[in-house]
Amino acid sequence: MVANSDRTCPLTRRMLVAASALTLAFSLTAAAQTDSALSSSSNGQSYSSSAAYEAYFGNVAEAGGSSSVAPLASAAIASPKPQYGGSSNTPSYPNYESKWSHIAFIGGGGLSSPIGNATHGFETFGYNLTFGGGWSFTKNFGVLFEYQFNRLKVPGRTIALVGAQGGNINTHLFLFDPVYYYSLGPTTGIYATGGAGFSRKVTNFTDLVPSSFCYYICYPTYAPQTIASFSSTQMAADLGFGLYWKAFGEDSRAKLFAEARYVFVDSPKASKTQNGEGTEEIIPATFGIRF
Repeated sequence: MVANSDRTCPLTRRMLVAASALTLAFSLTAAAQTDSALSSSSNGQSYSSSAAYEAYFGNVAEAGGSSSVAPLASAAIASPKPQYGGSSNTPSYPNYESKWSHIAFIGGGGLSSPIGNATHGFETFGYNLTFGGGWSFTKNFGVLFEYQFNRLKVPGRTIALVGAQGGNINTHLFLFDPVYYYSLGPTTGIYATGGAGFSRKVTNFTDLVPSSFCYYICYPTYAPQTIASFSSTQMAADLGFGLYWKAFGEDSRAKLFAEARYVFVDSPKASKTQNGEGTEEIIPATFGIRF
């Protein structure tokens, strides 16, 4: 029994030695592969970078797999866009304009001076008021429907010939006027306007009539009363030039303006059947605001 046991021990030791050698060989091989992988990753991008994950998901999608991350990630890398604009394809400010921004408006007033036939003893200096609205097709061109009221005085010598104590001439103009603006700078420019329409011209002669004003006690006063009047409705035309200033900023639509116009009214001359002064020509100088 002792002899048989001694013979089996060397065989067992040989098998243990062989198994240990194989285990050591596999361990060395795995360690070598790990060192090679680490050295190759250190020469390129880090394995933990987002690009590597994106590439991995992209490969999965190409192989027939499904990935919702790859399209979003690749789109973000291929065409990045700034959060607040700045791209050449995107304007810095929106091009949208409200329809209300095309509404045009004018309002102003000033002095009026007669010229031509109107100065031959019929009219003298007065004032004007102008209002109107319309539509601006562009920042440089628009059309307006304007109402202008000119009140001129009648000279004293004419009033004396009539036998009155006072007189005035009221010219109501209803005009369709295109307007064109030309910029000279960020906030200043010039413009031209003109058009045609019709007028209502009314000439009045007045006298001061005694009256009274009562508030607990009555006080005698004098009020003008029309003693003679004649009127006519005729065609009219105007042409004007002006300067404007964007006083509220470069981007504001409001413009302060100063302009002078030539106004022609085709009023009739006096005849046996009607009273009249003939054609009327006025130069209104107007100051105001435009939109």
